[in-house]
Amino acid sequence: MTPITAWVTTSQELVAQSRTRLGETRTLIALNRRLLNPWWGISGSSDHEAEGAAFQSVLDRLQRGFLFPAPLKAWAGKGTGQSCAVCTQVIHADEVENEVVINGYSVTVRLWAHARCFTIWRRATEVYREQQRSPLVD
Repeated sequence: MTPITAWVTTSQELVAQSRTRLGETRTLIALNRRLLNPWWGISGSSDHEAEGAAFQSVLDRLQRGFLFPAPLKAWAGKGTGQSCAVCTQVIHADEVENEVVINGYSVTVRLWAHARCFTIWRRATEVYREQQRSPLVD
């Protein structure tokens, strides 16, 4: 292997490692944004680990294409017994239910989410879209 070939190979490996670290860093920033500044999220909860795990799960499903990005519009009302698209639990009548409509490929999909789950879904969608725009993340 010539020195130039070795240098190019090493550079490519370092760039790939940098992209991975940048993606991990952006995810950590998004997960901790609420802890750093409570004005950017829902305050009053002490369940940071569970919310972080839910956020990471939603972000993973968005990246793998198993969940649509959350749309900007949603309708809220009393729960109607639908299953939450985020946590898969039933949304009971005493809970707030968010209904979203996703149109694409001549198909309309309706999804429902708890108020808290919808907030997590929206935050994960923001991070997902930012990752898609970044030229440094694959």
